[in-house]
Amino acid sequence: MALSQKRLMHEYKELSKNPVPGIAAAPINEKNLYEWEAYIRGPTETPFQNGVFRATLSFPRDYPMSPPKMKFTSKLFHPNVFVDGNVCISILHPPGDDPMGYEKASERWSPVQSVEKILLSVLSMLSGVSFWMSVLISLF
Repeated sequence: MALSQKRLMHEYKELSKNPVPGIAAAPINEKNLYEWEAYIRGPTETPFQNGVFRATLSFPRDYPMSPPKMKFTSKLFHPNVFVDGNVCISILHPPGDDPMGYEKASERWSPVQSVEKILLSVLSMLSGVSFWMSVLISLF
């Protein structure tokens, strides 16, 4: 078993033993630890309240040295989610300095991150919707 598979299996077991409120995640098929699905409950007092949003996580073979890709398969309108569902947050950006200069290296991916930390970051992202985002959502 490759190091990345061992790490993913460990993270899966940890999430199973110690689930995070509002989040569920697991490999889609235990024979392929590189493809996961996650469900995130919309945080209260946000436009996402009462929603449950499905996403996929695709892990590279060199995980945890490189970050996974995350994509919502549920419709979700948020400035950090592209129209195709791909999630754009610092923790999912490759390690090192940001070529555009917007992010600190410490905000980007590092091998100490985990599936749990990614999902908590996304939950936090959904919680941090500003007043103007709420106004935009209500227009649609």
